[in-house]
Amino acid sequence: MKSIWMRLALVFMAVSASGILISTILSIKEMDYHFSLYVRDVIQKHKQDLLSLLQEEYKKEHGLKDGSILKLEAAARVLGQQISLYDRDRQLIRMFGETESDTHINVNEDVTPITVQGEVIGYIGIRYDNAGAISLEEHFQIAHTNAMQWTMLALLLIVCFVSIFTAKRFAKPIVMMSEAAMDVAKGNLSVRVAVPRGKDELSSLVETFNNLIQSLQNQEELRKRLTSDIAHELRTPLNTLLAQTEGMIDGVWEATPEHLEATRSEVLRLIRLVSDLDQVIQAEAGALSISREVVDLSYVVEKTVDSMTAAFHQKGIVLTRSLHPSSWVIGDEQRLAQVFTNLLTNSLKHTSPGGEVMVSVINKGEFIEVNVRDNGSGIPPNDLPFVFERFYRGDRSRNRESGGTGLGLTIVKGIVEAHQGEVQISSKVGEGTTVTVRLPASKKWGQE
Repeated sequence: MKSIWMRLALVFMAVSASGILISTILSIKEMDYHFSLYVRDVIQKHKQDLLSLLQEEYKKEHGLKDGSILKLEAAARVLGQQISLYDRDRQLIRMFGETESDTHINVNEDVTPITVQGEVIGYIGIRYDNAGAISLEEHFQIAHTNAMQWTMLALLLIVCFVSIFTAKRFAKPIVMMSEAAMDVAKGNLSVRVAVPRGKDELSSLVETFNNLIQSLQNQEELRKRLTSDIAHELRTPLNTLLAQTEGMIDGVWEATPEHLEATRSEVLRLIRLVSDLDQVIQAEAGALSISREVVDLSYVVEKTVDSMTAAFHQKGIVLTRSLHPSSWVIGDEQRLAQVFTNLLTNSLKHTSPGGEVMVSVINKGEFIEVNVRDNGSGIPPNDLPFVFERFYRGDRSRNRESGGTGLGLTIVKGIVEAHQGEVQISSKVGEGTTVTVRLPASKKWGQE
């Protein structure tokens, strides 16, 4: 099986060689054509010069006499031509040039009348010596053809070298990605491909490939963390229940109403965890049950804030609101209340006493925007892209102590997206966090 660089090189060579071959053939043909035109022009020039010479001599000597003969002999010797001089009756007067004599006009001979003042005084015939001009022409054509052939050969060698080098350079990132993909298939998610220099489609492809592997690596880490977190979340209440039950069986722990209430709270904790997991699975599968009613979002937020004010007051956190009246959306009131309860619960957990949490509802025409802003501890930049992942924890120990399952924001995102909305989060460590929920606005039934 041919490698990709070899196929690329063969394509480059085929295209380049075709271009060179066509250019060479056209160049040789064009040169031959123009050289034949040049030879024809030279012959015509010689003929005109000879006619002018004879006309001048005729006028000087009043006939074709010794002066004309001497000059024709010299011209034949210099030009390497066979020149025949005829009288006005086409009778041969004399033949000049080192060729075999012939007393008859050769059919290949170029015979031209000599005229003086419109009167034919004789004829001149010119035949080219095959050992002279024609061989010179052939020699020039052969030399030119050889030069073009050698040039073509040199160009083909250069093209082969450049094609192989270029093809290897282009194919190297692709080959490296292929090898990296095989490593990834074997479970090695730490492999990366060096990004080629330049900003082109190939470098963009390599960057996208590396980002894909990075995403797979992140997902694998999240999967492992998810498994660990689910095991921990289930293990803690189950161990507690087991210890309490064994204590009751052994008579160490009496089945008093207080002890049974503690057992009941652990069971409720398991039920909440399973319920949250069920909501996450439904949301990710797009099967979350959502009722479609006209809801005043400001009213939902106000009720949620009122229900949680006592908890914020107890921790010493100021909870304020800014509500736009008649902020209507179509959705599920209970689900939306769950969204804002989860967001306020997160702010309560991560805001220190003396802090402030602000909830605002803004009607922006096409959509209703709800902002939950706190001045708490904030989220590190490395954790920010993953806060909506299941069981994701930035500070794992702190989240466990606060009793969270790491599913709150995942549920928030699922419910908001089920309402055709979007949720965004921005945060700075030490300055606080802002969560923005946008839902499509809708007019109240019966309102114009």
